[in-house]
Amino acid sequence: MFTFIFITFSLIIAMAGLAFCYIQHKRQQQQAEVISDLQNQLSALTSGAVHTDDRIIAFEQAVSKLREQQGNLTASVAPQHNYDHAIRLAKKGVVSSQLVDSCNLSDEEAHLIERMHGEQDNLH
Repeated sequence: MFTFIFITFSLIIAMAGLAFCYIQHKRQQQQAEVISDLQNQLSALTSGAVHTDDRIIAFEQAVSKLREQQGNLTASVAPQHNYDHAIRLAKKGVVSSQLVDSCNLSDEEAHLIERMHGEQDNLH
């Protein structure tokens, strides 16, 4: 009888041990899945961050080019304003030497504007 109780008790302990091992194995599988999911999410975030850095660099380069273009446009607009003013003065009869002084033009530019828009243009 003692042997029967001992064998029964041993089987119960063995079954409890197996159940415990099975439960631990399932937990380990679940934890491995969670770790794998977290690794995938981290990989996706890292990849997104790298692409974000690339986009920021491209954006900064585009802004830099736009600033340069704006500077070039600003530089080209100011002389145009001088030409418009010089044309108005030439139409009023101002001579080329005065155009040079008042509009910051070269002698050639002033002579050209005087010839194209001076008082003689009003005679036609």
